[in-house]
Amino acid sequence: MDKTYILPVPNEYQVLARELSMQSGKIYSKAVSFFKKINRKGLRIKQKTFYRYMEWWIHQKGFILHSQSKQAAYQQAWTNYTATLRKIKKAKKKNKNTSKIRLPYRNKKYYKVCFKDSAIGLEGNSLILSNMKGAERIVIGSVRLGIKPKYAELLYHADKGRYYVHVVVEIAGRQKDRGQKGNVLAIDPGVIHPMVCFDGKKVAVYNGGVLNSILRYRNKKLSELQSKISGCQKGSKRWVKLQRAKIKLLRRLSNQIRDVLGKYTSHLIGYCVENGITTIVCGDVKGIRNSKEKKGKVVNQKVHQWLFRKISRMIEQKAEFADIKVVYVKENMTSQTCPVCGSKNKPQDRNYECKSCGFRYHRDGIGAINIYSKYTGSSLVVGRLACPVGVRYKAHLRCPVEWNIHPWNKSHSTGKVA
Repeated sequence: MDKTYILPVPNEYQVLARELSMQSGKIYSKAVSFFKKINRKGLRIKQKTFYRYMEWWIHQKGFILHSQSKQAAYQQAWTNYTATLRKIKKAKKKNKNTSKIRLPYRNKKYYKVCFKDSAIGLEGNSLILSNMKGAERIVIGSVRLGIKPKYAELLYHADKGRYYVHVVVEIAGRQKDRGQKGNVLAIDPGVIHPMVCFDGKKVAVYNGGVLNSILRYRNKKLSELQSKISGCQKGSKRWVKLQRAKIKLLRRLSNQIRDVLGKYTSHLIGYCVENGITTIVCGDVKGIRNSKEKKGKVVNQKVHQWLFRKISRMIEQKAEFADIKVVYVKENMTSQTCPVCGSKNKPQDRNYECKSCGFRYHRDGIGAINIYSKYTGSSLVVGRLACPVGVRYKAHLRCPVEWNIHPWNKSHSTGKVA
């Protein structure tokens, strides 16, 4: 199991980090220009020949990068090149237009610097990233990783204006005593509320008010900016200024959305760990955007901005780290089926009422209850069903359990799932 840590590069090595990033960009750009030349001539080249050419070219230069860092730069260019060729080949088989599929063509003044196993050292609490023999090294102190990392990348964070090192550490699987085994929690993804959960006893509704307000604000501001941009000449000073404002806006709101979803999913996984949940069952809504049913402009916008895939990915990543299995089941008609008698009823408001047996409950919990029943095969016992509880987003929303994932976190524990 791998865990990634983001470590700031000390101020005294920021200039060196910039130089290394620039040299990595030169190597990547040289590989891209080479691909341009052979593509203009209609030629294809073998990987071995390309690697030999790049090694010969790099040997002529005075780069201080570690040998494996140099290799990683042009190997990434080769990976992008071959991936594009496969994409073109696949499009041709389906008789699709390939004119818009372009081979790697952008030169990079700065590029990420990769440090593989032989370029990484750990001495006590100091992480050492080596360069060419005799060249200055990057030393990061007080990291408390415990074990030697197997991979690292040097990246520039534009929002912070400085370089950071992303370190990958292999962590042994953790044994946990969870009491009951085989407990299941069902999740019904929704547009209004991102997650509605049921564990066999109670329903938890993760409120989507803050998340939806961010999405509405984003739509409003994007509409205003696009209206102004459309009235400017492309490439003018005002056009460039508005484009930068648009990028800044999207980055800021994307961070806010990630913060909301990250804290919600961390809270969910913490609840699973605390209550011995070993399996999370998610409703599969794949293909919902392909529906030809006319739902109106507003509803279509909400469906196409639905973040169910992002939420699912976050749950999968954090559940894997907590040794919890994630499965998907089709959620067809789960929001309209009565969990007691099985009859179909379409709710008219926020409450669900069965016309056959009179069962009443919050409509957002019905889908989660039916997903739970579909996976476990058990029927709902109404007498044991508690009223739904709500989880509202707040800036300091924490995971409900405290757990140290790695020795590095012992002095930095925040109570959240990493």
